Amino acid sequence: MYKNQPFKKMHFFQTCKGKVTSQKAVPLAAFLAIFISIAANGQHELVVEVSNIKNQEGNVAVALYNTENGFMKSPFQGKSLKAAKGSVEFVFQDVPAGTYAVSVMHDANENGKLDYRTSGIPKEGFGFSNNALSKLGIPKFEKAKFEFTTKTKIQIALRYIEPHRKKESEP
Repeated sequence: MYKNQPFKKMHFFQTCKGKVTSQKAVPLAAFLAIFISIAANGQHELVVEVSNIKNQEGNVAVALYNTENGFMKSPFQGKSLKAAKGSVEFVFQDVPAGTYAVSVMHDANENGKLDYRTSGIPKEGFGFSNNALSKLGIPKFEKAKFEFTTKTKIQIALRYIEPHRKKESEP
């Protein structure tokens, strides 16, 4: 097939006609720049490790928020996994660099929401990025926020608030 043509090493920028012009090299360079940018975006991975899961009942749900106004109202992304006693990991791919906060709940009865006692205290496990707490209710975005650039792993320990039980000597 190519008997009369000596084998030539193919240069990276060589075109089908065998000549490279600056007009043809520029689009290729632009393509490579875009490709490298897209490949780098794939490295924007947020791993959320949720620990202190009391049991394997139900699901563990994680919500990722990217605005203070949307915190606890409209998540940027969300995921859910079957609960496992101990810990589970969630991986969010292609997350743009920015400021985020995470909330987690152990939805033991799989009803899609955090259940509360009549006193207003959660019945199920919950947590926030930075393991942020508030004396009453949900912590502010400011306490839970963190800066994300490329590949990051955060750890959140679930909290379970057990009801106060009266001792026999208490009135």
